[in-house]
Amino acid sequence: MEVRAMPGMQILIVDDDVLHSKLVSFLLQDAGHSVEVAWSAEGALELLRSFRPELILVDLDLPGKDGVELIGALRLNPVHAATPVITLSAYADRSVLAKAREAGSKGSIAKPIDPASFARQLRDCVAGNPKADADAPSDSGDLLAEMRNNFLAQGLDQCDRLLNSLKSSPDRTIQAIHRRLHRWPAAASALGFSELCSQASRMKALFASAKVEGDEVAKSIDTTRRRFCAATRYEPEFPVELITGLLDERIGLVNFSEEEARRIRDAAERAHVKAVFESMRGDSLENQSEYGALVINECGGSSGALRREPVSIPAIFIGSRSSLEALSKLPAHGCDIVIAPWDAEEILLRVYRLIKKPAQSRQTEDSQAPQKRRPRVLIADDDPDMVFLVSDALGQFGMECEIARSGRQVMDAIRRQPPDAVVLDVNMMDISGFEILERLRQNLATKALPVVLLTGRSQGRDIARGFGCGADDYVIKPFQAPDLARRVQRAISESRKSRSVL
Repeated sequence: MEVRAMPGMQILIVDDDVLHSKLVSFLLQDAGHSVEVAWSAEGALELLRSFRPELILVDLDLPGKDGVELIGALRLNPVHAATPVITLSAYADRSVLAKAREAGSKGSIAKPIDPASFARQLRDCVAGNPKADADAPSDSGDLLAEMRNNFLAQGLDQCDRLLNSLKSSPDRTIQAIHRRLHRWPAAASALGFSELCSQASRMKALFASAKVEGDEVAKSIDTTRRRFCAATRYEPEFPVELITGLLDERIGLVNFSEEEARRIRDAAERAHVKAVFESMRGDSLENQSEYGALVINECGGSSGALRREPVSIPAIFIGSRSSLEALSKLPAHGCDIVIAPWDAEEILLRVYRLIKKPAQSRQTEDSQAPQKRRPRVLIADDDPDMVFLVSDALGQFGMECEIARSGRQVMDAIRRQPPDAVVLDVNMMDISGFEILERLRQNLATKALPVVLLTGRSQGRDIARGFGCGADDYVIKPFQAPDLARRVQRAISESRKSRSVL
């Protein structure tokens, strides 16, 4: 049976973990697939009497008949014997994964999953991509990833429930939202979802007002749901300084399990950090001078042996809350502390901050050329979601962004400090973007200010009017982030060239 590694597949998920199955369902549906869920092997076999999936995802640890037994039963059924099965496993024991392979699974994806790369991992497994480390053992100790996944799954589910109940019981729904708003901001902040934290805080401010209209409630919940969706796709981008600063460094990982060390190496690989991470025992630090830094896991192995071994190079100590008193006695210089559960990306960042070895070529380049000021761009749009998307897109390309949510704010901001460019929405709440643009072109001080119109209006007469009013470029929503950034950069560059000629 040929399996399409593309959107549109019929997929069955067999998993008794409600939150995990909800998150996986959302990710697959978001990628364009149709999904059914069963909570047990027996439930899956019952469902398969009428459902013909093209792919089955099976958790190995199921109540009653386990995942390996389910795969075996599928292979004995002529209807589903050739249906590909991928296991979702929290087992670190390779022998269990091997049994699943022998029973007929095509590969395995480790729990907790990485939401940002899950669809890609699944596509690689189904396609038999040799680069996909399909049977890598999972890191069941990655508590932070599991907490993030659970938070995202709960948030998506709660937003859907709130939107549905708002239609039938608005008063009760608003009470439920108040309860959520006591939890969401703190949880989002603690788990590193800054945009979700900001959105929850905005919701809190909205509901603190005397009277909230039903439309505002629905829009606010829908915006929050989209923030949860965006968080599942978020992959942190590491700055160039960190990537070059860790180039060819040799880092010792002390008292880490195989799975924990793999987590750090995987994060480094995703970020294109070309450093060597070597596993070390806590009682063998005599060759530490050969390393650029050590990361010492005091939550694993024998912490007593670690305390007896002096550390003479930069070191990060990972400890539990119960070890705070002991960690506080570490030297103030050349050491850093992380409290478990830890995040692989944070470890990389802290290692870089301790070492801080910028690439030689970059040092030379910086010493010879003066620092260029980052372009300032004024984003004029009254839609907070669009403002977030545009500022995020331009920020990734090194631009500083200022926000104006009305035509009046646009004119005031430009009068106060003219930006290098304006990204202007046509449908502003008080003054249309066309009118703002005409005013700018009539003013000698802003006549040459680069303006890129960003709008959902795609008809020819609107485009003609935009350029007729003096727009430097016209971008239609939805937009591609790199394309928008390039157009803004080009408008700024051409403006600077024309000024230099004059």
